[in-house]
Amino acid sequence: MEKSRLLRVLSRIGLVSLSAGAIVAPGVGALSRVTAVEDDADVDADPGVDGEPDPPRASRPVDPREAAEALGRSVALVLSRISPLSATEFATTWAGSDLPWRRLAVADSLAWRFHLVGDDVVIDHLSRDTDPEIRIAAGRAAWVRRATGGDDGVLERLAQDPDPEVRLVARLASPA
Repeated sequence: MEKSRLLRVLSRIGLVSLSAGAIVAPGVGALSRVTAVEDDADVDADPGVDGEPDPPRASRPVDPREAAEALGRSVALVLSRISPLSATEFATTWAGSDLPWRRLAVADSLAWRFHLVGDDVVIDHLSRDTDPEIRIAAGRAAWVRRATGGDDGVLERLAQDPDPEVRLVARLASPA
């Protein structure tokens, strides 16, 4: 994939995620519910990744979890198609971002199966995040990648997490 096209894809992922509702209120760890708007000029003016315009979007409430999962799938697709070094750089940059929606997107992307050098380190880092949603997503990623070394004690540690939802997910995913 040529670099200019890749940059366009990555930019579009960010724009779509912001317009779809993956926005975090200041000082709040959880994603807040927002409404997508029809007149998002930055997104609608873009001819799309494949050169065709996107179909018009209707205004409707967007579930932040669905938006994050969709962004995670998109990030996984991009990470699976770029060079290993670029994929690792992208994943680590977003995992260390100050923006919770980026960290959540990377955590969600790692629940998809594709090769990523250093995935265990990224998962471990995200499993220590202050946001329980990100820790839950990191736990799912650790479970999916456990056969390839993606769970380096992450599920065991998350099973002792202070948040009850994180503990539940980790305990359900942990081998009995």
